[in-house]
Amino acid sequence: MEETESKEFDVSIGGTEHLPFSANSLKFASSRSVEIAAMTESILRPSKSKLIFQSLPVHMRRRVMSHNCKRLPRRLRRGHLEQLKKSGLPPKQKRPSRKYRRRPANLLEEYNRRQKQHVWLETHIWHAKRFHMTERWGHRLPYAPCDKAFRACYRGSSAHCLLQDISYYTPIQITGTITQIKEMFAKVTSCLCGLSVSAMAYINGTRQGTVHIYGVNSFPFGYIGKVEFIWVPSDSTNKTLWLFVHPSQASIIQSVLTDASSCIQIQDNNDYEVAKKKRKVSSVTGSISIKVMQRYNRFRLTGPNSHAILAESLKCVNDDLLKNAKWTSLHTPKDLIDKNEYWEAISTAKSPGQLPSHMVVGLVVIDPRLRRPRYRTKAKQETDTDINTDTLRKIPPYLSNSPLWDVRIHESLKKELMTNGQFVKHITKNNLVPGVVDEDDPALQCVPVVLVQRPGSQNPEFKKIGYGSGWDIIIPSGYALPFWLTFIMYGARSGGLRETESLAFEMGECYLPPDSDAGKENENRIESEMRDRYFRLPPSKRVNYNKIAINSPFRCPWNILLSDWSDDKIKDFFILRNKSALNEIQDCITKKKCLPNIENGTTCLVPVYLKVAVKGNLQRHAHICLPAVSDLANLKTLFEPHHEDPNEKVRKLKRKEHAKSLKKIKKKNYKLKKKLQQEMKPMYTKKLRKIHRREPSEYVKEMRELWLPSKIETVRKVATREVMGYIAQGAFSFTEARSCGVGYIAYNALKHLLITGLNQVLVRNPTSRKYRLANIIIITNT
Repeated sequence: MEETESKEFDVSIGGTEHLPFSANSLKFASSRSVEIAAMTESILRPSKSKLIFQSLPVHMRRRVMSHNCKRLPRRLRRGHLEQLKKSGLPPKQKRPSRKYRRRPANLLEEYNRRQKQHVWLETHIWHAKRFHMTERWGHRLPYAPCDKAFRACYRGSSAHCLLQDISYYTPIQITGTITQIKEMFAKVTSCLCGLSVSAMAYINGTRQGTVHIYGVNSFPFGYIGKVEFIWVPSDSTNKTLWLFVHPSQASIIQSVLTDASSCIQIQDNNDYEVAKKKRKVSSVTGSISIKVMQRYNRFRLTGPNSHAILAESLKCVNDDLLKNAKWTSLHTPKDLIDKNEYWEAISTAKSPGQLPSHMVVGLVVIDPRLRRPRYRTKAKQETDTDINTDTLRKIPPYLSNSPLWDVRIHESLKKELMTNGQFVKHITKNNLVPGVVDEDDPALQCVPVVLVQRPGSQNPEFKKIGYGSGWDIIIPSGYALPFWLTFIMYGARSGGLRETESLAFEMGECYLPPDSDAGKENENRIESEMRDRYFRLPPSKRVNYNKIAINSPFRCPWNILLSDWSDDKIKDFFILRNKSALNEIQDCITKKKCLPNIENGTTCLVPVYLKVAVKGNLQRHAHICLPAVSDLANLKTLFEPHHEDPNEKVRKLKRKEHAKSLKKIKKKNYKLKKKLQQEMKPMYTKKLRKIHRREPSEYVKEMRELWLPSKIETVRKVATREVMGYIAQGAFSFTEARSCGVGYIAYNALKHLLITGLNQVLVRNPTSRKYRLANIIIITNT
């Protein structure tokens, strides 16, 4: 063996092989030219069955090479893209860099695209950086601040200033004679709910009014919503009325007013034919025009310090500055000096609650950026000065005149608006002393605004009379951020929709009542959110509502409640808004007298404000129950007893059957997976596995129905205490220093309570068995 191995070596070391002393590289390469050409061809032009990224060595291959061509070497990228195009998969476009996306022009284009689905406020960008945003009524609105500011917002509304952007309210302009407008609103309103549109307190335009809108000749049913209105002062026969409507009710109110005005026009045409026969043509009147106008910016300032913030932020212009404005050729303000003097006289008030209620003030002010402080400070009011009582008693008739109501000047105001860059450049370069603000600069814009006073809560039953007082400021479009930032720099605290709901709750008002379409839509939204949150919990963490006799924890079934108390099926209902009737009911509750019979009492809900007598916290959808006489002495031990759940055993059986079926499906999927791995590609097994992992929808529906049945037949006698009504909004009230709630009670149930000689009710939360005693206050400002 050793001899044969030694023969293979070179001769010089004892072998038999003779090797040449040199090698010819050219001759060696030419003999291997065919093999080198084949290798080069296979690399540069791979076959159809092989992709370019597969031609790389193993250590350079990555999974994402088939999706991202930048993972390949540059020399192979072009061929890789060509292969993607041939395979029918277009290459993914390169995402623009952040620097490109953040350019102002590109940002504006992106903002305009995103606004097509939901309307943005002019302060949207400011709010989106600091607030939780929500989608409501076709708008993208701020809901609540990102910081924990619930108590801070309440302190702002009670002791300082809370600032809210309510520019989502829709303005509607109505033009016609006073008699026509009066007849039109007589068909959709009722004088029993308060002063009408044509009352003497509102007709001259010095005060803002509110009115409840119903369907045409459908009072008390067919409620739509509450509307704020302002008359524009004018000497002509045709008057202009501005309505500010909640966006959830804007389209319905517009259609209802159109129907009411068409009835009046038909009646006028009939009068015209009669007058023509009698040859008295002069009695014919013109038609009413109803237009949904472009949106104004409207800010709501709530709190005693809101008056000081406005006094610091707004400075009225003089005649010299007003002459330089281009829009004065379209509309010249009247009595400018007198209005400026009146505003200076009332600007020393300690709180807006001292001023005449709902007064309207039209001012022309300088650009608010000139009044903005360099650092954030708190606006303070002088406490030594007193206001003349004659100034507070009478509102001058010229005070509400404003160029803001002239629609023609809005485009002129937008054209003259200085951007922030132009404003800074003008101050720093054009002034004699750079950075020093000249408030009398003729190059700066004059802005017309309208101020509306709000008196706040006027119910003597509440502890804080005047809580919620403040100002509403109406600003032309384009000027939202300059005014908003100025108010913020003077110490205003910003709030959102959550603060609007809490303000209405603290003042004892009904926010989106359940007899309107907007209220029903709001109830559906709350029910879906609470139901989804409930069924996301595991079964061991869910409240078993069947055991505590709660059959509707996420919704208030008003129709079923009224049907139980009237022994008749109720399809439509209404909330009592007759002020004299509500005051009479409050008097009966105070004196424990029997309630009188009213028309449509079986379909009537009475709005109530409940205060817990001792302790406890009220929640949304809590039950208002009828107490027995013996319950008042045994409140500490008053609990709802445990009830049996008839569906508990059925749920357990279904859960076991479902677990068995899942095991069978799992085994079946495992066999299919093994079979498909041998016959088909892995991608099909992945798709199959995803489909079979889904939980059957029918099983989910059946289990949810066993937890909470969707059909409810009765609610009155489900528990040991009869249900009288429900709480629509319940929480701890800071003004009352106890837990309170806003709710509604069936009229027949309240009548039955007073017959028993009691004027208090029992309240039970939907997640509790404990009954608590509560006092009743009738809400008159619905």
